[in-house]
Amino acid sequence: MSVDQKRQLEQQLWNIADTLRSESGMEADQYRDYILGFIFYKYLSEKMLLIANKILKDSGETVQYQDIDEATDEGKEYLEAIREETVESLGFFLKPSELFNTIAIRGQKSEQDDEEKDDEKKNDGFILGDLANILTNIEQSTAGTDSEDDFNKLFEDIDLTSSKLGRTEKDKNKLIAKVLGHLNKVDFEIENVESDILGDAYEYLIGQFASGAGKKAGEFYSPQQVSMVLAKIVTTGKTKLRSAYDPTTGSGSLLLRIAKEVKDVAYFFGQELKRTTYNLARMNMIMHGVHYSKFDIKLGNTLERPQHLGLRFEAIVANPPFSTQWSANALFLTDDRFSQYGKLAPSSKADFAFIQHMIYQLDDNGTMAVVMPHGVLFRGGAEGHIRQYLIEDCNYLDAVIGLPANIFYGTSIPTCILVFKKCRENPDDILFIDASQHFDKVKTQNVLSADHIEKIVTTYRERIAEEKYSYVAPLSEVKANDFNLNIPRYVDTFEEEGFINLEKVCDLLQIKLIESQNIDKKIFRLCEELNLPFPNGYNLSLLNQFKKGVMQLIFSQQLRFKDDDGADFEDWEEKSLGEVLMIGSGRDYKHLDKGDIPVFGTGGYMTSVNKFLHDGETVCIGRKGTIDKPMYFKGKIWTVDTLFFTHTFINTLPKFIYYIFQRINWKEYNEASGVPSLSKSTIEKISISLPSLPEQQKIAKFLTAIDEKIEKVGEQITSTETYKKGLLQQMFC
Repeated sequence: MSVDQKRQLEQQLWNIADTLRSESGMEADQYRDYILGFIFYKYLSEKMLLIANKILKDSGETVQYQDIDEATDEGKEYLEAIREETVESLGFFLKPSELFNTIAIRGQKSEQDDEEKDDEKKNDGFILGDLANILTNIEQSTAGTDSEDDFNKLFEDIDLTSSKLGRTEKDKNKLIAKVLGHLNKVDFEIENVESDILGDAYEYLIGQFASGAGKKAGEFYSPQQVSMVLAKIVTTGKTKLRSAYDPTTGSGSLLLRIAKEVKDVAYFFGQELKRTTYNLARMNMIMHGVHYSKFDIKLGNTLERPQHLGLRFEAIVANPPFSTQWSANALFLTDDRFSQYGKLAPSSKADFAFIQHMIYQLDDNGTMAVVMPHGVLFRGGAEGHIRQYLIEDCNYLDAVIGLPANIFYGTSIPTCILVFKKCRENPDDILFIDASQHFDKVKTQNVLSADHIEKIVTTYRERIAEEKYSYVAPLSEVKANDFNLNIPRYVDTFEEEGFINLEKVCDLLQIKLIESQNIDKKIFRLCEELNLPFPNGYNLSLLNQFKKGVMQLIFSQQLRFKDDDGADFEDWEEKSLGEVLMIGSGRDYKHLDKGDIPVFGTGGYMTSVNKFLHDGETVCIGRKGTIDKPMYFKGKIWTVDTLFFTHTFINTLPKFIYYIFQRINWKEYNEASGVPSLSKSTIEKISISLPSLPEQQKIAKFLTAIDEKIEKVGEQITSTETYKKGLLQQMFC
């Protein structure tokens, strides 16, 4: 499968996920469980069909598995023989009637029948009950076998009775049948495609869900670029691993990333606290072609009830929840994981408890890389004591790598990677890397590019010292700093400010002044027409108050423009937004090539692509997340899924609608208890007062002029501050 085909597969799957989201109104972390579960069910079905037909062919049979009659004695004999082999090789069993294709076709037939019939036979193709039973049967097919733990309650998060799927059973059935029908059209090409291709598509979806899940994303997903750094570090100098372990497994992405860096990982181990994420991790392992006998993911609290204490691991990676609470029970002072340190991590911050747990399970020839908040580098008390013990007594700390802020979903705090080894090749020093300023901005997140990742990994592997980026600190220096690992103590990234040309700044100030004077003339004429005082001066706060007051008077109709002949305009009309404009939905842009068409999200400009979604004037408002910051654009643009755009304006000026949107209390229309959300139907019902087009034009012209004045004053202030800096440079250099 080519790169383009892989992207097409990913986009197909995400479009199907978008269908469920748009028709159900569910949050990302809710519809995620359905989509990923159904994709997994389809994958199991296609694997089952492939293996079953091979078994039949190898036995000299001409019948196809999907054609076996389950009711006949001959059919039952076939199924029993196939069951035994597939449970051993795949870990599960599905009957022909339980295959994804079979149930999806039934669902589509049900939808067609629903349109054609008017009697009680409409429910003949109802699939929800059978689908629920099939998912349960998959789990139960493993009972008493070696794969039982890996399939136990695997589909429990797919609640087919949830009211979020629809108000009635008929509505729920229709939606699920539609989603399964779309999925059934996607060819997974199981027999031709490497397992990693499908697994990567699955991982892509997990990442997409994480990007829309806000703070909840951190519970199940580590950004792919961070996973790559961790995996490359712990596999340094190795082509095979006996074992890899993640005590806070999440979706399993860190463990699976390790598998891409070496030829073979004999066994994967992990533990996950949340059951939903635990299920996701097991599905992810299987989707990536990891045999059920090669992974052991446990459910439970790693610190309080560890499940793998008797084992030692060659590679350990983790992204634990930052500074989460734990019991810090005094009994843990006798626990082998913590006893040698003499102190426990504080109950309010379990960061070092996770580090101690992982070091205990690290093999003598192993490497451990863990993501931590910066606080672990310098906090005192018990944490300072543990940090000193790890460096001075154990000498396990090999490297400290500072990452950019805002790189993880759900938190913008700066983080670091700590690398530990029990047998270090360089026992007399610690490597410090400051990669905090080396990133690309994508949407609202900072990301590490391939070059950034390569630089971090190469610097670590070769222990390169580079000015303003990395430093190899002797242990004596770390000791002299009282074992404080704060990265700026070791890597000086201070940049001298460039010399400011005062003449150019003065020229710019003169240009801004002329522009402001021209804008003032427009505002003065309009203020005179409305019998308003002219807003003279350069105080941004007061200018914004003036604009707010003007809008209050205009939109309450206490202040009215007159036409060019001095006559009153017509009375304003009450309209719903749906009567005067249409609302378009944003879309994913990742399948597009780079170009010169700007892409916007709720946070503003994100990137540029080669296609446009809308051409002309538009007013945008957030669908999800930031829902109270309207934006006006003119020209060709693309908007992402979280940003609505308006078009097809009827007797309205887009610029006037922009100011109407500024007056609406959008939070009043929020439809979600978690991440703020709006729907098209809700926006369309909002009532507004609308003047005639000529009056709209005058209002928009006046308010635009005030906005321009505010913008120019801001630019003048910035230029004046630059002039001040330049003056100080000349005075003190």
